Amino acid sequence: MQAGNIVFGLETDLDWSGIKGSTTTNCAVSCETKNTWLGTARGRIGYAFDRFLPYIGGGMAYGGLRVSDGGASASATKIGWALGGGMEYAFMGGWSAKLEYIYVDLGKARCDAACSGANPFDVKFNANIMRAGINYKF
Repeated sequence: MQAGNIVFGLETDLDWSGIKGSTTTNCAVSCETKNTWLGTARGRIGYAFDRFLPYIGGGMAYGGLRVSDGGASASATKIGWALGGGMEYAFMGGWSAKLEYIYVDLGKARCDAACSGANPFDVKFNANIMRAGINYKF
């Protein structure tokens, strides 16, 4: 990073996810939604102040959703969007540390009659993600 420069970048990630939630509203036993994996492909733009880079970014999000109503379940791969921002600090050579926030929205997944019996339902998936990382730039 050089001070006083606008910095553009592309970033992608793919992670295992254990995010899940459940409800008993309109369900015989319990309806559960689980996000099994999650990835993003984002562009970002920031302004470098010596070794410090605040940035914003956004792009595509994708992930695996599993919905169930007691015993039966359905799975879907969904594509949505991601938006966020963060801070990165270059501390040695090509090494940097970052802290960022990303909002992810994968839209809706459907638990149809085969999954839920006589009571099909839609679930929405969105998440607020805060993460820290160490990067190496080649």
